[in-house]
Amino acid sequence: MELYHLRTFVTVAEEGHLTRASERLFTSQPAVSAHIKALEEELGVTLFERTPRVCN
Repeated sequence: MELYHLRTFVTVAEEGHLTRASERLFTSQPAVSAHIKALEEELGVTLFERTPRVCN
């Protein structure tokens, strides 16, 4: 478990959105997704429920 994975997790939880978290962390959205996926795989649990983006 890497510190940056935990930092990413906390930021996504606070923001409630991967893109906003990536902007706050100054990294790409795919990198944020990869951090969360790696943490989920290491822990063996789903940390966030993914829902499709709704376009208006």
